Amino acid sequence: MAGDIVYADIKTVRTSPLEHSSPLSRSDSHHHGIFMKVGCAMIIILLVIVIILSILVVQFNSARHTNVDNEQKGKPCTGGNKSETITSTVSSNSSTVHKSCPTKDWKLHGGNCYWVAETKKSWHESQNECAMKNSHLIVIQDFTDMSFLWLYQKSSAFYWIGLNIPPEGESWTWVDNSSFNLSHLFSINKNEPQTRSKKCAEVSGNIITAQNCRNYNQWICEL
Repeated sequence: MAGDIVYADIKTVRTSPLEHSSPLSRSDSHHHGIFMKVGCAMIIILLVIVIILSILVVQFNSARHTNVDNEQKGKPCTGGNKSETITSTVSSNSSTVHKSCPTKDWKLHGGNCYWVAETKKSWHESQNECAMKNSHLIVIQDFTDMSFLWLYQKSSAFYWIGLNIPPEGESWTWVDNSSFNLSHLFSINKNEPQTRSKKCAEVSGNIITAQNCRNYNQWICEL
């Protein structure tokens, strides 16, 4: 029929956004979710491991301290009356040496006790004073004695030491009867004129000087 008008229904079909998304986009989103879950699981596992290790370390330290305390308690203790002396522990030849000085007036140094006089007397009077203290004038035989002088002697003072020429003797001798080695630690001051009256030795700094035994000096006793 030539003049007829034909009507047709046009239907518009609306599709959801999900239907428009490609399969590749849906796959990426799925993988991202899996990675997030795996990452969270690994973080939780690491936290658990750290907590377990911390607990083990604390338990180990506690057990070690307990063993040390038990060993100390198991050691025998030696008691007794303690005198009022100054006690110090010093190291000598890689071993522990316990040394006590008679009173607080004595100075403990390197395992030896020293007493420094503040007054002045002759050499023989000084030696007698040391003898009354069950000691003798200092004998300088090693670095310990020398380092004591460096630490405690006054730079401007002179001190009698246990070195002299005995009566009827010709060589310098320490009061403990050991010979004086000129090349050991000190040397006699050769600038001083040597006379028969100068048979006792005084020290100042690191120089030993021959002096008249009747002169008055401070002195150092050694025990």
